[in-house]
Amino acid sequence: MARKLPVLGPTKVAELEAAWLERTEAWARQRLLVLRLVAQHVLTAEQIATAAGVGRRTVFRYLDKFLVGGVAGLLHRDHKGGVPPTLAGADLEAFVTQLREGQFRRAKEAQAWIEARTQRRLALSGVYTLLGKVGGVLKVPRKTHAKKDAAQAEAFKATLAEKLAQASAGAEGPVRLWVLDEHRYGLLPVIRRCWGLRGVRVHAPYATRYQWGYLHEALEVDGQNKVELLFTPAIDRDIHALFLRQIGESDPAARHGIIQDQAGFPLPADDERRPANVRVVPLPPYSPELNPVERLGDLVKDALSNRLFEKLRPLEDAILAELEPLRQSGARVAQLIGDGWLLAQANSGAPG
Repeated sequence: MARKLPVLGPTKVAELEAAWLERTEAWARQRLLVLRLVAQHVLTAEQIATAAGVGRRTVFRYLDKFLVGGVAGLLHRDHKGGVPPTLAGADLEAFVTQLREGQFRRAKEAQAWIEARTQRRLALSGVYTLLGKVGGVLKVPRKTHAKKDAAQAEAFKATLAEKLAQASAGAEGPVRLWVLDEHRYGLLPVIRRCWGLRGVRVHAPYATRYQWGYLHEALEVDGQNKVELLFTPAIDRDIHALFLRQIGESDPAARHGIIQDQAGFPLPADDERRPANVRVVPLPPYSPELNPVERLGDLVKDALSNRLFEKLRPLEDAILAELEPLRQSGARVAQLIGDGWLLAQANSGAPG
């Protein structure tokens, strides 16, 4: 026979209402809510459980606690505390910092760090659990040149708006901002990970062919988010000047600011081959992560990986097919650019 809810009476109801006005903890108010609904004697136990977000058995457990010990019994918690966490406070913050800087190549190294820091040895299974809880993932780090000056890269990000303002000074027409880079492609296949079946080795076709070309890419940072591409068999300053002219002629009435690296091909400021409506803003040395065009190369390699091409022309057609959505949709280009520091600095320092 189903258990019925009792009538609590005015004294107990008054005790509940006084506690309701005093207690603010979420867990305490949930228990008090259950008993206040019982006191109203309107809802069934099932309906009270649904309204309070607990189970039906929990409704009667709270009721029994209250009937035996009043509000004090209802709000008495039997929980004695669990096992203290291995890492907490400053130790946990330091562990996350180590992860952010890529200091652990293996879980064993994280295990050793924890032991040295806390004098507690955590099983490897516990290390993996901890890594998962704090958002740790196993990834391949991005290569960074030993000569890179991190402070110089940060200074570039902070002062780009001023550089863009200088590049656009005196412009009579609109100002358009681009990021530019070049990538080499060739018949030597790119081998990357792919999905397969557990226990079954996957093979990818491979042949050694040393033929390559160069793809010049420019993405417009804001505005129309256009794309300019140029395939060439080689790369030098004359070819680089040809690509700059292509960008300049895409909108002759505009001033084109171009952010690019300082490789051996960019033209000096006084070089006659540089178009009159083009201004270059050089990136700090060894800082490719500041250039969103780098992501374009990854997109192309992902699409062409584990495929074998016998000639350059089919490879170039495949590259164009992969980049066609970017050429057709400025929104796709905007996704590659992102909405971080570059876009903010561009809108601050480049009018038009």
